[in-house]
Amino acid sequence: MGRRARLVLGLIFAVDAIPDLGVIYAASGRLHVLMATESARRLQSRLVHVHTQTEDDHATCERLRDGPKAWSCVDVTRGDHRAAQLWRHLAKYTSPASACRRLHGDAPNRILKIVAIAAAPFKRNVFLDADTVPCFDLATLYTQLRATEERGLLDLYDVLFVPARESVPRAPARLASWARAPAWVESNGGVIFWRRTPETARLFHRWLAAYCRGGDDLAHFNGGDQHILSREVLSAVQRDRLLVYHLLPIWNYRSWRRHFSNKQECCSSASVSEELRPLPIYIDHGCRKPRDYVKRTGNASWFLGE
Repeated sequence: MGRRARLVLGLIFAVDAIPDLGVIYAASGRLHVLMATESARRLQSRLVHVHTQTEDDHATCERLRDGPKAWSCVDVTRGDHRAAQLWRHLAKYTSPASACRRLHGDAPNRILKIVAIAAAPFKRNVFLDADTVPCFDLATLYTQLRATEERGLLDLYDVLFVPARESVPRAPARLASWARAPAWVESNGGVIFWRRTPETARLFHRWLAAYCRGGDDLAHFNGGDQHILSREVLSAVQRDRLLVYHLLPIWNYRSWRRHFSNKQECCSSASVSEELRPLPIYIDHGCRKPRDYVKRTGNASWFLGE
């Protein structure tokens, strides 16, 4: 491992006094900042960081804060926050002149997401997409991740995912390929739980490097980062013995909504039968449309950039 790689891993995994569990968001544009802060508000915790990469987005985040006990707004382009330090260390990927930022129209937003995840400062971390809706506060969500009376899932595993619905084939594959391997379950990148370890630090750094290599992989998936993450997870399981656990779909309801419910209300699910109670939803995803967010602000044109 080169000197630069050692410096990056040391920055990510620095030993210091850190809280036990926190939540990470990455938002680009006023609308997505609004969506992320609405999601953060439901967690009822100050251990939440909303990452942005422009001065305007950072100002929007600060404007929407509920006070000093609300989430923190992190501008990765300046300051001494861990994410800003990592952003500078990875300038070959993150700088405006980097080839990575020109790979795809959405590349700057994907880079922001990966760096925010890699720099997460908590012992145990949750990444949530801006359009997620937590159905419980953070403390309650954490209690639902208990594996036994004494230990939680993040004490036993390095990273927790929810399978992406679209990765489940409708029929046996006629031709096996990396894009649609019959037994490969792609992980959804909109809700991720992990503990900060050398193994997860390497995973996220290699995720960014693989994304920035570009090529046919990126073009095939329209600039997405999810499939690249899933492939890097497979490599990390073999290389680093990364411990991975797949959560039930109720932890990321977006991809599986059509299988369980026709309702569109956030955090609502249909009864399986008259005898069985409705399934609980812990994190809903994509249950609100952008106009649902902005119409409550009374300033829709400002958030939509009209």
